[in-house]
Amino acid sequence: MVDETDGIDEAIEGQLRILVTAAGQVGERIARQREESLRRAQAHSEQEARELASRRAAEQRAARAELAAVHLNGWWDRATPDQIGRSYQVARAWAEHDPEASRAERRVRDELRSRYGIDIEDGGSDPEAVRQRIRLELDRADRDRVSSEAERARAAAENAEAQRLLTQADQEDQRAQETRAAAEHEPDPEERARAQAEAEQREAAGDRTRHDGRALYDSAERRAGTAREMEARGIDREAVATRMRADVSQAKPATEAVAAGSVGRSPKARKIRGRAAQRQVQRPGLSR
Repeated sequence: MVDETDGIDEAIEGQLRILVTAAGQVGERIARQREESLRRAQAHSEQEARELASRRAAEQRAARAELAAVHLNGWWDRATPDQIGRSYQVARAWAEHDPEASRAERRVRDELRSRYGIDIEDGGSDPEAVRQRIRLELDRADRDRVSSEAERARAAAENAEAQRLLTQADQEDQRAQETRAAAEHEPDPEERARAQAEAEQREAAGDRTRHDGRALYDSAERRAGTAREMEARGIDREAVATRMRADVSQAKPATEAVAAGSVGRSPKARKIRGRAAQRQVQRPGLSR
């Protein structure tokens, strides 16, 4: 009697093959586009090249944080096909320029081979399904790029406003000092008291404005750090992006609205038994 799970497992295996094949090609395209963008920026201006290099360094740090999960057995026990494909795509996009990404790529390949009997180099995926998946992932990459540009623009606006507020706070402090100094030489007690009260009001206004400015500076950095942390824990990127948008409008901690078990709601990439299990037996020496 045929095990009923064999058909399900082979369907998941087929889905994984399509996902990782498409993810590898998309990752390579993203890497080429990144290099082309850097060359164009270098040709345009030195400042633009520096800014792009700075963004690239930040993206590389985020990629490293995201890829750290693939070295954890527990992540593989819970990972969905989409998450595995996403991790492989990120690894391929950075593998030629980052040793950590290259190591993550090798780990993904090893796990796919040992857990699911999938050798990426063998191919075997439906070409049309792969093409459709590539189009889907490229569209998603474009949306991520637009979202990143919007976030950078928002951060720049926040930083400019923060600088304005901090400058205003310094001006209030200066006026308070001048008012207090003048009050010390005021012969009229009532005028002296009024000047002292005005100085205290200016100091309080300066403190409030300075607090607002520092909060603006902190918010963009905090959101970026929280997003990287959530993605590294395997939370879906769209859920992270939604939480970040809500965080901007509601000023709430980004982790509040994403349940810790959100990853578990997606179907997991189960180990293959049937045909793939037979291939695993034929590959001795592969560790999980």
